Amino acid sequence: MKIVWGILKWLFISLGIFLLVINILALTPAPFYMHRNLGEDLSWEEDTTTVFAPDYIVMFGGAGMPSESNLIRLHYTAKFANYFKKPTILVHPKDSTCQAEMTQYLMNYGIAPDKILYMTGGSNTRAQSLCLADSFPNITSANCLIITAPEHLSRTLKCLHKCGFQNIRGIGAFENTVDFDLSIDKQALKGNKYIPDIESTNLRYTYWNYLKLEIICFREYFATMYYWMKDWI
Repeated sequence: MKIVWGILKWLFISLGIFLLVINILALTPAPFYMHRNLGEDLSWEEDTTTVFAPDYIVMFGGAGMPSESNLIRLHYTAKFANYFKKPTILVHPKDSTCQAEMTQYLMNYGIAPDKILYMTGGSNTRAQSLCLADSFPNITSANCLIITAPEHLSRTLKCLHKCGFQNIRGIGAFENTVDFDLSIDKQALKGNKYIPDIESTNLRYTYWNYLKLEIICFREYFATMYYWMKDWI
């Protein structure tokens, strides 16, 4: 019985320390830089002498349609597909309505239907990378611009390299931050005057946003470690 209580004691202590650490980190800019680091392809900076002109725009899809994760990736995909005038490959599990809605979104941005290709095999990054190489054999040696969520970019590029893709660059579909005053000072909000207003935007927004970013990043770190142990990256 003593051993059980000893294990539980150290389990709760470890959990308490972990919760303390993530709460302290949420009060610092660390989660922002953790997320930013996952979503940046350093090869853009390492090779500044070569102008990268993609032959394909490859988007790794997220959830359903419409969804926050898919819409922002489609926004970036449409932007670069229009700029480079190259075929777009949508990598997304087969779905009865999602594919049609994603296609329609790109068409609304002026992309011709015959320039939109699909790869519906696989339900995880490793499987999708393998299926992409099998479905489009010539793509492994072509220049590919990869678009996905920022937290998935690093792992996606590593998976593709492992599957034989030679010339790839990545773009993380980051959101743009707001650029206006969020303070509530001197606003006529009425309500209970005995409860003080929370002026700090750090407590109202930043702290909670950073907590969410930490969860996203730690989940991705765990996934990357698993992929590494499986020799998928």
